[in-house]
Amino acid sequence: MNAVEQNRVIIAAALIAVLGLASISRSAVYQDEIALYTDIVAKSPNKARPHNNLGENLKKAGRIAEAQLHLERSLAIQPDYPDALNNLATVYANIGRKNDAIVLLQQCLALAPGHAQARFNLAIQLYEHGMVAEAEREYQLLIMTAPQSKEAAFAIKMLQLIQSR
Repeated sequence: MNAVEQNRVIIAAALIAVLGLASISRSAVYQDEIALYTDIVAKSPNKARPHNNLGENLKKAGRIAEAQLHLERSLAIQPDYPDALNNLATVYANIGRKNDAIVLLQQCLALAPGHAQARFNLAIQLYEHGMVAEAEREYQLLIMTAPQSKEAAFAIKMLQLIQSR
């Protein structure tokens, strides 16, 4: 092997070592979605999507108060973000702020009428408020706008239940 080839091998080995160390140091960040989105929020604190994604994952982990903070921050940055409106509505419903949840879900659907999860969540909230006719209408809209969704399958069962009473 001549000197040029040896230099190439040394450079390649050094590059592999540096990239390997970088990969190892990043693996802690990618251990779970909360850690990942916490890192992204730290690096991009003024972007709505990372706050929404972190809030959604915190909510799934049962860390509701933290989820609420990030979802509210997401909407402070981008008030017309349908996913954040839907996610914050589910947090509000979880902590007993049912009327606020309904308002947020209606805002979400005004912005994104085809948002199946928001329509599903709105129908549930309306039904729980005793607004059965309104819930039924939302379930029917859900079936029409997103017939292949898992939410639509549940909506069909709910409509059958409502109509059998």
